[in-house]
Amino acid sequence: MDLFDAQGCLLLEKGKTVTKDIIERDQMREVYVVTYEWINKNHSDTLLSTGHQHHLNSLKRVYYEPNFIRQDYLHTATTIVAKLIRKSKENSGLPVDLSELESYDYSYVHSVNVALLATIVGLQMGYGPLMLNNLALGALLHDWGKLMIPCEILDKPSGLTAREFEIIKQHPGLGEQMLRSVIPSEEVLKIVRQHHERWNGQGYPDCLSGEAIYHGAQIVAMADVFDALTADRPYRKGLPPYHALEMILSRVNINFSSDVVKAFRSSLILYPENSRVTLNTGETGTVIAIPLGLPTRPVVRIISDWEGHPVKKEKIVDLLHDLSLSVSAIDFSSAHLTQDMRMNGV
Repeated sequence: MDLFDAQGCLLLEKGKTVTKDIIERDQMREVYVVTYEWINKNHSDTLLSTGHQHHLNSLKRVYYEPNFIRQDYLHTATTIVAKLIRKSKENSGLPVDLSELESYDYSYVHSVNVALLATIVGLQMGYGPLMLNNLALGALLHDWGKLMIPCEILDKPSGLTAREFEIIKQHPGLGEQMLRSVIPSEEVLKIVRQHHERWNGQGYPDCLSGEAIYHGAQIVAMADVFDALTADRPYRKGLPPYHALEMILSRVNINFSSDVVKAFRSSLILYPENSRVTLNTGETGTVIAIPLGLPTRPVVRIISDWEGHPVKKEKIVDLLHDLSLSVSAIDFSSAHLTQDMRMNGV
């Protein structure tokens, strides 16, 4: 299995020997284990309204499922983020030009995605207009300090050396320094500086822990990791959102605030009634129950085998008890069809 850090950088390739040097180099990093089968599907391109597609076209990459996020939150968050991007491009009220990130590794796409995710969580947590605006702006600018980090380090496909990782760790502080003269909001600056702090105090640059971390930075920290895990990189495919969410849930009160993760989970619609899923075995089935503690591992009634043939005997699998199984893809159209049939008396 491959090991990745919170930015999606490869730490150790599958099959490579874990040496003492690797252990010492990576001991302070958040490590995520990627074990999944990628299924390539043609996903919906209708997530965003026509008016927002020009500014937020990149968001379709991750949030391809039209029902993955609550639609009211998605619409509001998209409007807020699009307005900030427009101000940046038109130089009308936003003192930074976000386009500087567009040609610098994948930071622009990542920053826009993180801003949308963070704003959705802020909406779920009851943030008012000013707080939402500051949250979205801080998320858009959270990686601004990476403009001072050499691209050969940011884009390096192999594991970073200890010295290279120390250079990467400078970007939150660099971003705060670069923006302090043009961004008057201390809330925004706190997000930029603290988005790599972790709930257990094992983050950087200040090793803050718990509620000492600014709340907006707690939100952006989680959104940052979720998007990094789901993003396609030159050396690996992104995780399906369900897998990434499962990893986030496993780090509650370790890396992330339980309140923030709970709000994120509450803004998602993972498995509508009768939704059809594809497992990593290639089998397809219908979700019939969802555990409250770990909603990414539902109970599934198998309807066809890996070759697409209907099963002859009833087969029900519980992903919570069989950890070798996981959801690779979900088809929301099956849930819609069932609902439509019920509405029409079928």
